[in-house]
Amino acid sequence: MKVFITGSSGFIGKELTSHLSPKHEIVGFAHDEGCDILNYEQLKSAMEGCDVVVHLAAHRKPYEDKTFKDYFETNCQGTFNVAQACLENKVKKLIFASSMSYYGMEKGMPLEIPVVEDGTVLTQRIKTEDLPPEVRDCDVAYSTSKVIGEQILANYGMRKKFEVIILRLGPTRPSGVYKPFGELKLYTKIENALQAVKNAIETDRKLWYEAFSIVDDIEGVDISKAQEMLGYRPV
Repeated sequence: MKVFITGSSGFIGKELTSHLSPKHEIVGFAHDEGCDILNYEQLKSAMEGCDVVVHLAAHRKPYEDKTFKDYFETNCQGTFNVAQACLENKVKKLIFASSMSYYGMEKGMPLEIPVVEDGTVLTQRIKTEDLPPEVRDCDVAYSTSKVIGEQILANYGMRKKFEVIILRLGPTRPSGVYKPFGELKLYTKIENALQAVKNAIETDRKLWYEAFSIVDDIEGVDISKAQEMLGYRPV
């Protein structure tokens, strides 16, 4: 297949390009190479003729120098642009790199354990007065931007415009060094992130709109849905 990868020069993007290249034709789209998901005409033109899109480009974690406007423009408007370009180019499938932060997993935020795909998000779970003081603006902004991004894609997948597979990745590390979230020790080895994306590209299942938690086999996060539907087997 011809696979279009946004954020192709990032850590996961570079590894994914190398991982998929032996079997698929890769079209990269990277910000540091002059590409911009906010430039819709450039994006649509570059995507022409592709079968599958893997959308990795994003502000990928909370940064104290980023505002909600920054996160909204890149993570939400950018995702809308990618989806619209998929629609216009008749792409068959969009795979979206979301985050375990979708569930509200950031500094100081209370967690619901075990983590499951249909669990509540931060704004459904916590009252304003109960938000811990150590939670920063960027923590809330990043988390909600991932929720908004997924909801944007629901408008395409649920109406069967094209397949949408959402991968809620844990913090991806070359060595699997974990990031603590309360009682959880959360991580996703790069090998497992790549496996999940490849399986999502190549699955024969028709998955119009499905989200999966993608982490290593760790206590407190239910990955059974990804194991059953994507054949995900973390190493």
